[in-house]
Amino acid sequence: MIVALLCAAALVVYLQDRSLRALDRQTSALVQKVAEQTVTSAAHEVRRIFDGPVFDTIASVNHPYLVDQRLDLVALQFARGLVAYPQVERFVVWTGSDVDARDADVLFFGDRSLTPERISTASDAAALFSRSATLGRHVLDAARIPGRSQKIYASTRVTVDEVPYEVFVRVLYTDAARQHFFAILGFVVNIDTLRTTLFPSLFERQLASLLEPRDGSPSFHLRVHDDRGAQVFGPAEAPVAHMAATTGVAMQFYPADDIRTRMAVGVQAPSWTLTVSPREAQASALLASTRRQSRWLSGASVALMLLALGFAVQGSRRATQLARMQAEFVAHVSHQLKTPVSLLSAASETLGLDRVRSPEKLSQFLGIVRVEVGHLSSLVERILEFSRVSDGGRRYEIEAVPLVVLVTETVETFARAVAPVGYRIEVEPTDARPIVAADPMALEQALVNLLDNAVKYSGDARDIQVRMRATASEAMVDVIDHGIGIAPGERANVFDRFYRGAGASLHRQGFGLGLALVRELLNGQHGSVEVLESEPGRGSTFRLRVPVLRAPSRRPGAWRLGSGWFGRRQGKAKEAL
Repeated sequence: MIVALLCAAALVVYLQDRSLRALDRQTSALVQKVAEQTVTSAAHEVRRIFDGPVFDTIASVNHPYLVDQRLDLVALQFARGLVAYPQVERFVVWTGSDVDARDADVLFFGDRSLTPERISTASDAAALFSRSATLGRHVLDAARIPGRSQKIYASTRVTVDEVPYEVFVRVLYTDAARQHFFAILGFVVNIDTLRTTLFPSLFERQLASLLEPRDGSPSFHLRVHDDRGAQVFGPAEAPVAHMAATTGVAMQFYPADDIRTRMAVGVQAPSWTLTVSPREAQASALLASTRRQSRWLSGASVALMLLALGFAVQGSRRATQLARMQAEFVAHVSHQLKTPVSLLSAASETLGLDRVRSPEKLSQFLGIVRVEVGHLSSLVERILEFSRVSDGGRRYEIEAVPLVVLVTETVETFARAVAPVGYRIEVEPTDARPIVAADPMALEQALVNLLDNAVKYSGDARDIQVRMRATASEAMVDVIDHGIGIAPGERANVFDRFYRGAGASLHRQGFGLGLALVRELLNGQHGSVEVLESEPGRGSTFRLRVPVLRAPSRRPGAWRLGSGWFGRRQGKAKEAL
């Protein structure tokens, strides 16, 4: 085994060099994947900014503002839009009669120095706006286009003083037929300034957090190229090609998909390209870091091989022990199934041959069948219950449970069942009245299993005591018997599945599942079970621990458990309280 481990270590060192190359490729692919996700997020953010003015700014101007000529409120919305959307050069508003519409009456709001505070204190709201007869004429021309198709939106490209603009308008009509309009809202985008001001502003406001995260993730460069391939934003050096990601963004300044059915005419928008790539120095450092980690992991793997040898030896011993316990479990199950199956077989054969003539004998044989079927059902149910609990299939319904009531009723019921064979089970009086967080049925089942265990291994001693105690955080239930006890070397294993100690030979009906089931039931309720005291020939004390609920003074409908609140359930628990 030592030679095999040394050969394995040499193989790890040999393969390390080859794995480093693959690791570099994987690291590059991982960084590229992050770059792809980042460029997609950046494109979505840019698209959100481009789509925003239509729904966030223009739609926020209510009709009463326009009807009442509240230009101060309109200017307030426009000022907020200029702050949020850097692609907009000016917002547009016009009110009146479309028959008497004049180019000079179109108002433009594009002063970014006008804050909401200055607008609210302005004495003349009209002074907040500017006029441009030439651009106003294009706005009115664009507003007349939707009326021909009874739609409300239009977008056109125009040139004013050799400057290209995109004009977007929304028309508000006076009639349902949409033939006459009384107001126009919109915005103007300066196409020339987009190449120099748009993406620097977007990067500073929205994109920097995506490209330069502060959580230790890789940071990226953003490069933007226009529809002619010229770079308009980003560092001049070429990106790291094998780790870069690229996507296109349509330079369309309205949500075309969302308003398509209400759009009279649109523009053919060019597509710009966004490229995201890691910073070159950071990419090199990332590759070097993965190499260091690989070498460290290779050395650690050699050490772990030796550690694994020790665990393998221990695991082999545990596997052998588990196999032995499972074999004993199968033998015990077979033994316990053999008797009822034999009796059922004999009874059914006798009844089938019609050898029973008298009603008394028939009743006797049917009683045998009923009793043995009950035994079989009980055996199968115990095995299935342990399977459900240990595999996580059982669902616990935690509620506020008065512990003294539950323990007293459970013990009284169990005591009546074993009283005919001479067992006496007493609950010691207590002044504590703890309310615990538990599944009452699961807690009752765990207590019954401990009582059943105490009866099985009591020997000649027939007295069993149940004692309860409580602290501020937990309640304890002790089950005390005076039977055969547990050897010190067996206490650590008594809660393992299939484990049967030396005293188990005195009771052949055990499966080695009872205490394991108790532990699983308590763990599922945030409780625990332990062997508090045990001495061979003098008995054992098992203790159940469950968390206590404390009722607060200012929240009558809730209980406090640790640092959290626990809502009190309705039903039996509330009636018991």
